[in-house]
Amino acid sequence: MPSNREIEKLFDQWNPNGIRAGDRVQVSNSQKYQARVVGLDLDMKNKKVYANLRLAENKKGYPIRVDVADCYPFSGLYPSHHSGG
Repeated sequence: MPSNREIEKLFDQWNPNGIRAGDRVQVSNSQKYQARVVGLDLDMKNKKVYANLRLAENKKGYPIRVDVADCYPFSGLYPSHHSGG
């Protein structure tokens, strides 16, 4: 079993966009849609990190578990709201 430090390195390696739980993201795979990341799972066998999502719009047919590499940070319509500007 890998150490916590090794797991953290793999997590960072397989999560190229630095996505964390709670982030709002734009998912871009076969479809494009917005969601919030509610959790992340490390899959050692397949060498991937999966994002568990809560969809911004409740539409059927969009996956709620995707490869985190398909998720990109989403700033929203009013970026100055959280940046203090």
